[in-house]
Amino acid sequence: MKEHLAEPLDLDGLAQVAAVSKFHFVRVFDETTGTTPHHFLSCLRIQRAKELLLKSGTPITEVCMEVGYNSLGTFSTKFSELVGLSPQEFRAMPKRLTAKQFATVIWRYLSSRKKISGPTIEGVVEGPGRPKGFTFVGTFTKGVPLGVPFSGTVMIGHGKFCIERPALPEFHLLAALMPLSASFAEMAANLPISLVASLRVQNDPAGAAAKPHLHLRALRPTDPPIVLALPALPPLRG
Repeated sequence: MKEHLAEPLDLDGLAQVAAVSKFHFVRVFDETTGTTPHHFLSCLRIQRAKELLLKSGTPITEVCMEVGYNSLGTFSTKFSELVGLSPQEFRAMPKRLTAKQFATVIWRYLSSRKKISGPTIEGVVEGPGRPKGFTFVGTFTKGVPLGVPFSGTVMIGHGKFCIERPALPEFHLLAALMPLSASFAEMAANLPISLVASLRVQNDPAGAAAKPHLHLRALRPTDPPIVLALPALPPLRG
């Protein structure tokens, strides 16, 4: 996938490369990566599109074609769904969101006490002592971390968190640590995540409040890119 982003890859072709049936391929792919081949490929393509939008003056239509989309409308819709901003808004983002504004918003959020309306989910983020950084924790309602989080918070380092719980049978919980050493340009464009943890959470019909433990780890080659734009993360929404 990574070597053939611009080509019309489909499930039959990918399963043929893997030398298994497409049904077995999808099942094993999901067990290994936590998501579907289609979503994984979309994330790879959109991540490459983000890099091209910020590092070159290439027209958006050409970016669309270069990452494997034949329709600008389809590309823009998928980009907005996964990133939380349109391609045009994303390209303009570094000009309208400065490092000082980002730091100000983060510290205001950390110093405030947000009231949560509705059911909550409490848990713990654990991991190595380094690198130091901001840890974003969010809930995603589509089964995999894509688009704008349903709810979330930000912490310095690790520890306990409490955020709003989606009223769904199953949702996805994601924690990602962004190092303090990262430049703002890197943060705005690519979310330079050093450590990550994710978990599928089942809502117990009986109301039992299990407290999930998220163990931060280094990114693996089988992890799909996290393509959210900075403003789509709590607490920067709005």
